[in-house]
Amino acid sequence: YLSLSIGKAGLRALALGLFENYRDRDIHVATVTVAGFTGPGDPERVADLFWELHTQPKDAWVPEVRYDPVG
Repeated sequence: YLSLSIGKAGLRALALGLFENYRDRDIHVATVTVAGFTGPGDPERVADLFWELHTQPKDAWVPEVRYDPVG
């Protein structure tokens, strides 16, 4: 999984680097980080996090949301 995590780290770094500049242009750049192995029910919870990012008011925008699966 190491090779996969390197690419994901690059995407995360890109999103964090673009967040402030694009926020000023009314574009919300963000990531959802899944920190572990997922199981039944987890895809719906991750989808909810994407929806939370999508529906956040601009003054509450964050560059990253982390999901920690239980188990």
